[in-house]
Amino acid sequence: MSRHRNSADERPDHDDHRLDHLQLPAHVSVWVKDGWRPGWLIAYDNQLSGWHGLVQYEDEDHTETTTWMAAEDIMPGTDG
Repeated sequence: MSRHRNSADERPDHDDHRLDHLQLPAHVSVWVKDGWRPGWLIAYDNQLSGWHGLVQYEDEDHTETTTWMAAEDIMPGTDG
């Protein structure tokens, strides 16, 4: 598999940047600055520039952040 998971020094290498296969809300990992953070995907949209997801995660100051991110910066989480 060509995807990188839990790597703080590499961004994801997606074969497919779609998000519509995930049931909402979905546990995900999001690429923020230079590493992965756990988060929640709460919405998605197929825009002209590609798939984007509305995600919530905690930043380095433990402040909850809600923002739209490009699908290539969102990876499905693993449960259990």
